[in-house]
Amino acid sequence: MATMVATPLSFSPSSSSGPRPINLRKDIPQILALLNLVFRSSPDGAGDYSLNRTSLAQQSWLLTRLRQLRHGMEPGYVWLESGAIVGTVSLLGTAIKGRYLVANVAVHPDFRRQGIATALMETVVEAVKEHHGHELLLQVRDDNEAAIGLYESIDFRQLGSMTSWYSSFTQFRLLPSAISAQSPDKIGDFFVRPLRRDEWRAAYHLDAASVHPDLSWPDPLREDHYKNDLWRWLANLLSGRQAETWVAELSDGQLAGLATILSEWSRLHTLSLRVHPQWYGEVEQPLLAKLLRRLQHSYRRKIRIDHPAADEVTNQLLHRANFIPRRTLTTMRLKLEDRG
Repeated sequence: MATMVATPLSFSPSSSSGPRPINLRKDIPQILALLNLVFRSSPDGAGDYSLNRTSLAQQSWLLTRLRQLRHGMEPGYVWLESGAIVGTVSLLGTAIKGRYLVANVAVHPDFRRQGIATALMETVVEAVKEHHGHELLLQVRDDNEAAIGLYESIDFRQLGSMTSWYSSFTQFRLLPSAISAQSPDKIGDFFVRPLRRDEWRAAYHLDAASVHPDLSWPDPLREDHYKNDLWRWLANLLSGRQAETWVAELSDGQLAGLATILSEWSRLHTLSLRVHPQWYGEVEQPLLAKLLRRLQHSYRRKIRIDHPAADEVTNQLLHRANFIPRRTLTTMRLKLEDRG
């Protein structure tokens, strides 16, 4: 990630005040300085630097411009006071037509409580309306009450929260699991085994029933997410990606839960755990215990799992396994048809 150093604001008395679209050729240094200042000092500004911390810096100007033209939308807006950028908001397109993501909402500390963040958000809403968009989504830290209140005031609604948990390879602890001598593993009323290739649709539907689709950020899970055909195998091979999914199966063949390890070159291990609501509290421990045992035979890297913040059963298991919660992000959505 590029190093961002806050720089003093430079004011020009002849410049006007108010919102205008981001100028990708000229505004990036000031925007990065503002984001660095706001989100290093505190999380209680106008919003959260949460979607992609260097979404405007890491991409070349051309790539960003092409994304802008593809969606027919400005990449965001800035607020000027005496020629200096004192507020900003990014607007990104998604794979779903008419859906946009709001990110990097920030206002300089000296200019807060003046309605700048609200005005920038209203500008974004109007821009999306003009382009016949139907919804906006954003993420905000769950403890950022000021930002949540701002978004709710313009009709965003909370969909749920996800907590990011981390552990190092040398610090995570195995969980106890009473595995029988049968094959596949039998734990209580469930069999724990690898997901079969023909079960990818069932896995997708279980995932969708377990977690609100819009909490899969930034786009909802693809229906073929768990499909492991030849093309997926080749793509994983070329990208150095390895994925394995384990399921908890009832005696009648119904899937009660599934758990995945995703590993990529030079990146941390990413885990996921999904349990059908009917079986909450029943299969979390055996599935998570299976993943942690499988990790013993993997590369020595850090481990991350993003999981619904409201799931106390899994939260307790992760604590026992020596995972540490780093942050919790709340996803909020504005459906323009509900706003009138």
